[in-house]
Formats: sequence, structure tokens, C-alpha cells
Amino acid sequence: MHSVGRYIDKFNDIFEASDADADRIVSHPVNAFLLVKHLTVDWEQLRRFLEFDVGPAALADIDKHRSEVRFPEAEDIRGAAEGFVRLQRTYKIKTEDFAAGNITGIAKAQALGAFDCYLIGHRLAVDGSHDYAINWLEIALRKWHEEKEDPPAIREADILDWLQYSYYHGGNAWVALELSKKVKEIDPAFPTVEANIEYYEKLLSELPVSAVDAMKLQARPPVAFDLGGQYEALCRGEGVLPARVRQRLRCYYETHNNPYLLLQPAKFEVAHVSPDIFILHDVAFESEMEQIKTVAMTHLQRATVVKAGSAETEFAKIRISKSAFLGEDVDPVIAKVNRHIGYVTNMDMEQAEQLQIANYGIGGHYNAHYDFFRNPNDPDTKQIEPNLGDRIATFLLYMTDVEAGGATTFPVINVTLFPQKGSAAFWYNLNRDGTGDVRTLHEGCPVLSGNKWISNKWIREVGQFPTRPCGLVKDGLDPQLSKEFLPETAPVVNEFVVTDEKNDFERK
Repeated sequence: MHSVGRYIDKFNDIFEASDADADRIVSHPVNAFLLVKHLTVDWEQLRRFLEFDVGPAALADIDKHRSEVRFPEAEDIRGAAEGFVRLQRTYKIKTEDFAAGNITGIAKAQALGAFDCYLIGHRLAVDGSHDYAINWLEIALRKWHEEKEDPPAIREADILDWLQYSYYHGGNAWVALELSKKVKEIDPAFPTVEANIEYYEKLLSELPVSAVDAMKLQARPPVAFDLGGQYEALCRGEGVLPARVRQRLRCYYETHNNPYLLLQPAKFEVAHVSPDIFILHDVAFESEMEQIKTVAMTHLQRATVVKAGSAETEFAKIRISKSAFLGEDVDPVIAKVNRHIGYVTNMDMEQAEQLQIANYGIGGHYNAHYDFFRNPNDPDTKQIEPNLGDRIATFLLYMTDVEAGGATTFPVINVTLFPQKGSAAFWYNLNRDGTGDVRTLHEGCPVLSGNKWISNKWIREVGQFPTRPCGLVKDGLDPQLSKEFLPETAPVVNEFVVTDEKNDFERK
């Protein structure tokens, strides 16, 4: 029973404080990892003890209860490790800070222990991310000596062995040899240690002395902290728009001459011009968004992407989230939201796709992609049905504020949109001539802290001719900046300004 008490105490240390907010606690990436580990790795260790203490009948009852609720699985440890590296690269977080639970801009979490760091480093080593694996395993080794657990959750020799493995694959056979010798010193019978030492000694003997000397001088651990590229910079909000675009940005009220919007016009903020990217503020009520999330919870599945050249979908690492498509027959709120989207965008919803709900947890992201299907290299695009056409426009509703991360970025045009609950991003995916506008390439940045819920409405091109007629040229490639929704003669009285961080609007 000592093992059971220890298992419960570990959980209580993090999640059962008198003032604990469970949702806020698990919104931190370190705490989220600890919870996954507690329900997978720690549970399996406890289960082995229980087999001798309570017998198979009691365990079968426990397993039955676990099967009725979706618990994390061992594979989720791998996902967490990959997510940690993604967050480190994107938001410039040092491994030392991550392991300490000390991430700038969000609440401090409990520090990770030696075994926690080992699990992450081991997973990264297996997946070939050796620079980051080395950093995590070095911290695991240091913490192992500091903690002096009895008995330890992980053997020192196991940490050293995976550390030598990653140093070797990272290009430093000399450090790998020294670590292997240390493994042999601790455990002469350790599997493969003799073969590793023999291999490294032979390899080093065949290298120039200068190459070996360079290995000896290499910092340990080597620096794995990189700044990434434009994608990571945009996710951090470091993009700058050109002056010719900035001077055209403004906010205004729009009714589209629709009686529905006369008393409460749509609030448009122009985030970019040519291609036109809009933020529509206050387009959904709190009650509507909460109801959508409640309904979606019973339908969510791991998100898929469309296979190239087919109408089939598949799981892919480029998109880490859970999603569900909801028809209007699922709940009345879906029909209500669809109607409002049609009003504020002035688009026909008859040919639009079902509302897609997506939930991105810690590290959840979506790599750069287009929403349109039309591919100039594949005229027989399977997803373009004659009665629907391609995806002419995208309406992306943010249903939560995200504490840190989770922005939507457009790398070609240097735009970053941070989630604001109740606001939506809107843009056209197609040029006037029906071809895909490649400047609308966009991506969802990884969530650093919090929980990101969004709703996507992909609007198809058939039936949109009254408000979005075809053209003879690609309007986005014209030298004049696009003027969608930006009439030069718009009455000044219809403009508004954002007066504070809550996006309150005021007449000019």
C-alpha cells in the first residue's frame, strides 16, 4: 500500500492544492506532461506492484473503469516530447528553463525530476532529435545525482547509455566513448557496452588527431537553442508589415445593406491589404461558443489532413489537434452561427461546408497550408465537386483566448493574428479568376499555454457570384492594392477605433 500512497501523493502535490484551478494548472505544458506521465508511466509501475498485492480481479475492475474514460496512452509521452521541442524552437525557451517549469510569460510550474527529463530525452533520442535529446539527458543526469532517490526511478547507467547514443549521432564519438566507459564502470554487465567501447575506440583511432581534439573541446552539452526561421518569428509576433500596407489598415462598420445588420453592424478590422485579411470582432455570443464546445466534445477525433491528389484523409504530424464537423441537425446553435457567418461575410452559406470545430492543446499546431484545393499541377483535383467548387473563402472563429501562443500566421505576407475570443479571421482563398491565391498560405502556431478552440467555416465558390463575381485577371497580382470591403467613399461615421485591449468600439 506504500506504492499506492506514493502514487496518490504525486498527484496531490500538483493538482490538489486548496486554491488549485485544475484547468489552469494543466494549461501549463510542464504540468500537462506530468499529468500524462502520471496516468501512463507511473500507473504502469503501480500496476505491476498491485498485481502482487490485490490480485487480477481487482485490477480487472480498475481497468474496466479506465476503459470507460479516455486516458492518455504511452504514445502521448512521445507527443509531449515532440511538443516540447516545437515549443522550445518556436518561443526560444531554453531546456534548463523548461525543466525548471520556469517559462517567461506564464505561471511557474513544478520542476521536472530526473526521471521526467529522462523520458523526454529518451523519446527525442529515439526520434533522432539528438541536439535536444542531449540537453534533456544532461539535465536528467545532473538531477539524478541531486535527488539521490532510494530506489531511483531510473538507473544512472540508462541515462548515460542514451546520452552516449545521442552524442555519437550528434557527431562527437569521443564524448560517447567516455560516457560508455562510465556505464561500464557502473555496470560491467550492461548490454552492448563492450561493443560500444570497442566501436568508438576503433572509430577514433582512424580519425585525424585534430578532429578528435575538436571533439574534446566541444561544449557539453552543445547549444541546442536555435532561433528557427520566419515561421517562429511570426509566431512570436515579430513580423512587421510594409509601410504601404500599414497606411491602408483601418477599422469600420459594415452592414452589406442587410437589414439584419442595420442595428448591429459587423465590426471589421483590416489586418492586411492585398490579399485582404480581416478580423471581425464580436461575431459570436459567449453562450453560443460554449454550446458549440459542449456539443463538439462528444464528436472530437484526432484531426486529419487531405491526402494529395485524392479525396481521402489521413493522420499527419503537420496537424496536431482534435476536430469534428458539425451539421445543423446536431444542435440549433450550429444553424444560428452559420446564418450569422453568412450575414457578416455577405456570402451564400448554402454551398458552405459543415462547421468544423478544432481543439488544440499544449503544443498543438498546424503547419503551413492552403485552404483551397485547386492545384495547377493537378487539374483533376478530387476535392472540387462541380456543384460546390473550390473553397473561395475561410471564416475562422476563435472561441477561446489563449494565454500564450496559438497565433494564426501568414508567412508570405508577414501577418500574425492572435486569438481573441469571439473574434474571427476572414479571407478569400481564390483570386478573381478562380485560381488559388498562394499568398494566403497560413499556419497555426503551437499553443504554449492554455487551450485553443476554433471554428472553421469553409465557403465554396458556387453561388457566390452575386457578391464575388469572376474577373479576367488575378486581382491580387494587380499593381493597385485590393479594395475588397474598402470603398474609398465609405462614410466616416461608419468607422470605429479599438479603444482598449477588450476591443471596445467607438464611433469617430
